[in-house]
Amino acid sequence: MARFNILLVSLLIFIVFMVGIFTTSLSDGFKNYKFIDRWGSNGSGDGEFDVPHSMTFDKSENIYITDTHNNRIQKFSSEGEFITKWGTQGSGDGEFINPEGIDIDSKGNLFVADTGNARVQKFSGDGEFITKWGTRGEGDGQFSDHAHGIAVDSSDNVYVLDMNNHRIQMFSSDGEFIKKWGSRGSDEGQFILPLGIDIDSSNNIYVVDQGTSSVQQFSSNGTFVSKLKINQTAQVQSTLEDIELDGSDNIFLTDRGQHNIIRYNLVE
Repeated sequence: MARFNILLVSLLIFIVFMVGIFTTSLSDGFKNYKFIDRWGSNGSGDGEFDVPHSMTFDKSENIYITDTHNNRIQKFSSEGEFITKWGTQGSGDGEFINPEGIDIDSKGNLFVADTGNARVQKFSGDGEFITKWGTRGEGDGQFSDHAHGIAVDSSDNVYVLDMNNHRIQMFSSDGEFIKKWGSRGSDEGQFILPLGIDIDSSNNIYVVDQGTSSVQQFSSNGTFVSKLKINQTAQVQSTLEDIELDGSDNIFLTDRGQHNIIRYNLVE
């Protein structure tokens, strides 16, 4: 019995110790954050969603969200007040089939990865259609059946994750093809299942490749720079889904399999 009590006390001390580590880490990382609000529910009405996928913000902090299975974009104030929406299912201008990635340029124009139509569409901040580019295929300016993520740099160049072609394509803001890089594989600059993309304040590009459970960093011209060294104690498996960088270039990853958000710093 005495031995059992010693083991029990030791176990309790260990649990308290581990909880303390986790709590300290969480507090240190998010001590200036508190829950404010949430909005939305499942449905097709204004302010309702059916698989909200990606979001971006304009200079007035309005929020644009791809409402994927409702085949539309919804715009809200930073307080969650519904402003407008546009889009319906189809292949015409301003129509979508499962839109996913979205980002905004310095002029407030929006770029949407119209995944099911294998194209990118460009809109004004009020949803006015401007232009489009892309067809299904493997050539320059073409996309697989899953043009997934999208990001815009400070010069308004547009980078598109061409997921099933295992590459990144770079375009001007008018859709002119500039360059591409990537192929299927696990070496530097290769991808197996690239899902998330974002750009830091120096125009370095970060790509989440779920297939190799890694994050790769590239220069703005597509030159490989480094890989993110993931802390294996965080139990990150090959379920990384998306990436966002904040104003200080801290990296946040969504891990679908672990149902959490993870913050990392890039280790040189």
